[in-house]
Amino acid sequence: MKNIILGCLLLLCGASYAQQITGQVLDATGLPVPDVYITADGSKTNTTADIDGNFTIQAAEGEMLTFSMLGFDKLSVPATAGPMKVVLQESASTTLEEVVVVGYGTQKRSNLTGAIGTVKADQFTKQPAFNAMQSIQGKVAGVQIINNDAPGAAPTVRIRGLGTASAGTQPLYVVDGIVTTDIKNINPSDIETMDVLKDASSAAIYGSSAANGVVLITTKKGKAGKMNIQLSSSYATKSILNQVKMANASQYITYYNENNAAQGNTTGFLSANQPYNTDWFDAVSRIGSTQQNNIALSGGGDVAQYYFSYNNYTEDGILAGQGLNRNTIRMNNTFKFFDNRLKITQSGSMAFTKSTPKPFSAFDEAYRQAPIAPTYYPNGAFGQNFYNTTTGVIGYTGAAGENIGRLNSTGNPLASVYYTNQETNTTALQGMFDAELRLTDWLKVNSRVGLNKSYGKTRNFNDIRGRWLTADPTRTSAAFDDLQAQNETSTEYANNSLAYTNDESFRYNWDTFLTFNKQVDKHDITVIAGITKDRRNDNYTQTTTGYNVPVQKQYWNLKEASMFSATGFYSTPTQILSYFGRLQYNFDEKYFFTANVRRDGNSNFKNSEKYWGTFPSFSAGWVLTKENFLSDVKGLDFLKIRAGYGELGNADVPFNQTQIYTGGDSGNYNYVLGPDQQLVQGAYLGSPAQPLSWEVTKEVNAGLDFEFLDRRLGGSVDYYNRRTTNAILLVTPLLNSPNIDNYYDHGAEIKNEGFEIGLNWKDKIGEDFNYFIGGTLTQNKNSVTNVKQAYDGNIGGSLGNGQITKRLQNGQPIYSWWMYEAEGVWQTQEEIDNNAHLATAQPGQLKYKDQNGDGKIDDADKSFYGNSMPKFNYGLNIGFTYKNFDFSADGYGAGGNKIYNGLKGTRINGGENFAADMFNGRWTGPGTSNTKPGANRDAIASTYYLEKADYFRINNITVGYTFRDIIKEIPQIRIYATAMNPFLFTKYTGFTPELNTPNADGSVTAGGVSGIELAAYPNVKTFLFGVTVDL
Repeated sequence: MKNIILGCLLLLCGASYAQQITGQVLDATGLPVPDVYITADGSKTNTTADIDGNFTIQAAEGEMLTFSMLGFDKLSVPATAGPMKVVLQESASTTLEEVVVVGYGTQKRSNLTGAIGTVKADQFTKQPAFNAMQSIQGKVAGVQIINNDAPGAAPTVRIRGLGTASAGTQPLYVVDGIVTTDIKNINPSDIETMDVLKDASSAAIYGSSAANGVVLITTKKGKAGKMNIQLSSSYATKSILNQVKMANASQYITYYNENNAAQGNTTGFLSANQPYNTDWFDAVSRIGSTQQNNIALSGGGDVAQYYFSYNNYTEDGILAGQGLNRNTIRMNNTFKFFDNRLKITQSGSMAFTKSTPKPFSAFDEAYRQAPIAPTYYPNGAFGQNFYNTTTGVIGYTGAAGENIGRLNSTGNPLASVYYTNQETNTTALQGMFDAELRLTDWLKVNSRVGLNKSYGKTRNFNDIRGRWLTADPTRTSAAFDDLQAQNETSTEYANNSLAYTNDESFRYNWDTFLTFNKQVDKHDITVIAGITKDRRNDNYTQTTTGYNVPVQKQYWNLKEASMFSATGFYSTPTQILSYFGRLQYNFDEKYFFTANVRRDGNSNFKNSEKYWGTFPSFSAGWVLTKENFLSDVKGLDFLKIRAGYGELGNADVPFNQTQIYTGGDSGNYNYVLGPDQQLVQGAYLGSPAQPLSWEVTKEVNAGLDFEFLDRRLGGSVDYYNRRTTNAILLVTPLLNSPNIDNYYDHGAEIKNEGFEIGLNWKDKIGEDFNYFIGGTLTQNKNSVTNVKQAYDGNIGGSLGNGQITKRLQNGQPIYSWWMYEAEGVWQTQEEIDNNAHLATAQPGQLKYKDQNGDGKIDDADKSFYGNSMPKFNYGLNIGFTYKNFDFSADGYGAGGNKIYNGLKGTRINGGENFAADMFNGRWTGPGTSNTKPGANRDAIASTYYLEKADYFRINNITVGYTFRDIIKEIPQIRIYATAMNPFLFTKYTGFTPELNTPNADGSVTAGGVSGIELAAYPNVKTFLFGVTVDL
């Protein structure tokens, strides 16, 4: 009895000390962690944190509470009477436990057998951008991002090199299952994860669309629990990062006069006293800015969850009037019925974009225009480079007997910006509906439709009269009226033109697939089988142009025009029917095997035997640390080897057509027959329509995944060998060919071989200081091999002045630089006469090497000098958190390639301005310089203007501070400051070594002007301040 009474007293005593303990669970950045499992060790009570990380548990003060959550280190702390703040640290093994999207399914990262890179949501918020791909530069090994800082511009994305010479080069994007060609309509803040399928064994399930890699984007979804509201806002300023120092008025005058004298002229020299010293870059550029405002709401219950967001992105470019405004709305919903047997998922977004572009050629004009030319004349008219050739003073007037000339043919960049009056409004709608029915615990079926619809309207007003008057300040409106009267039906002398372009596009994909997953003892098998239908390239464009509309903007209407023209275009939609499947097997998460297959039928090739194509892949993995011989190695936590093979296709091939030339009276392509030669008959073949099909890429990949030192150091290493077996080339016919025009045909192999390394170190010092260091390194070697006889030799890289810089050649990288080798400067005419030289050579000009020693300089002396694609690129990132402070910095570099400085190397008539570094140390007479040409330098393409493009840029430096619970009902407020692209380290003498200059049709191709700086938009540096509020 005594013992019973004592036990009851002790029980009552313990109960008297038990109380309600409350608190909140946060991660290292201060964000709430929901669903954390909490136990009281002594009382044996337990609870789970709610959606805001809040918890309540019965426990005694001082009793140990244990907090457990997947992805975080388990933590035990004593209970306190006051509200507790519990901070969990991410587990070092998080990257292996995370789920990765692999196409029609998901996998745990530790189970992968292919090469897949992942970027999480925080990376997009650290470096805000218009396009999400701009934010991942240097974050994923094997992925090269070539950014363009113009408002709304899309970056060039290359995954494991470039494997095509003439077909499409952009990767495939899949957003929540919606297949699309770009993601410019996606708000980066809505992205939860981005998974990049880099190797063929991973991407083969997308078949003929995957040769350039696949980017899978998963947007944010709602979770059951209390509504979460997040508000964020930021403002940033932008300016030119790496401005080129141009010659001033004094240097220009000296240089101009030296060139004039070298041409043998005795007049037209410039006076040393000029009224203007214009900095054209300062005149044409301004401080740009961006603003972003975002609101996101999420929450739901057991049956339905929702996510809604609205984002406004506004950017003012560094050219006057250049701007962009985008508003995006996203609504993602999930509904669950019949005890979660049926799940309906809906994802939808709308993007409304308004842009007012300005010509990049304004930067080219600012580079070339003479610094002695005025920006504006005193009467307010745009300044020009007319000068009095008699007095040598800038100006368009002169006394009797004096002559007026021009310094060059370059226009006023301010006028180019002013007269470019274009506005484009686009609406992009994107939607996905997915129904998932779980038939049994191991079998489910999904049917999903993805839709893309876009509308665009572009208005372009051209002040023809104003441009004509601006080009020459001596012109008058009366003179223009006379020209109109003489050419009443000609649009050349209309007052103006107003053009409206309407375009629409539509695309959809409908996927239906079964997923079987069964685990028996240590065996885990997943099988996916499905069918998909894809309709793309359903486009319509119409342009209507009216002339002589009212000048006032509010009256712009085609009904007021006096003359019209119209064009229209309907594309032929491409239909694709595909069957796909995947087998995944793993034994005890130790041995893994994956096989994919996709069979595509493409309507573009319906008249070809290649109408259907099959794209298989297989891969395997082995976790060595689960074997006895490595399981107990100190410091080795995880080690897996993997290897795979796959085949991919590229169906985005050029259009081929047969061309036949004929004409009634032309003897150029007809036979002249008869005794009097009066019968003109016949025709000849322009180009043949060679049968084209998709390009096929075959790839071998081998990789290693590892974690060491208590999972603090993790990473991966991959080797790959990609080979496009039937690359399409643009073929130039031989002189004895029956064809005269270039045509496309399969004719070579393109090989990309390299390795990738990704490393990450995470650790903490004490309880409050957490830090990380990471990096990526990619090396790639590109070459063109097995070219069909006579199919190589196609040239490219036009400088716009008759000079070309590239050539496609067997054994060289794709479209390698091909030009003369500069080897000094001609000193005297005697030296020229005694050596191989161009017919136009003069003392002071560059001399070119006679490579074959035949005593003359011609195309046979041109050699290959690498190409514009980097041989390596790398990224670095560091950061830490200390209590409420956070800091991070990212850098990116690339090298091993060369860039052609077309701004410096092209001249039209010798009167253009030039970079200041061309002035100092130049040739001014025999013996003065053998390295820098004189003022009379030519514009021949040569290695003198081909510069190393190695660079390293600090992409991002961010410092932030988080206030927690300083305002009731507001868990946290984070303020931060970010410097984006603040520093660039390079020896390149132009504006930027990072070039993705598009061709005239907007495409970026190896044989085009990529890698040539002519009218590129400069890189900009950005300083940003932002705030994020969680409610």
